[in-house]
Amino acid sequence: MGIRDFIRYLEEHEEKAQRAGELSPEERRETLHQAELMVGMADQAVKYLESVLVNRRVNLNEEHAIRFAQDVFLYLKDREERVKERLSEGS
Repeated sequence: MGIRDFIRYLEEHEEKAQRAGELSPEERRETLHQAELMVGMADQAVKYLESVLVNRRVNLNEEHAIRFAQDVFLYLKDREERVKERLSEGS
């Protein structure tokens, strides 16, 4: 899954979370499962990028790019975590 796909799914999940009360139990479970997977993917990306910084010599430009990517993944992970919270409420 590319970053654009991740963002598209995140937006779909946020829309579903806004109308969580209208979702069928199956649709709610499926969306929650997808959100959990996406949180895990973002978390793994952050950890991998950190390992690159720790284990390899990188120049300053590369370090800035890696830190930027980490911030993006942390931001997206936080948004998806909020979706999980909304979908978990009342389950």
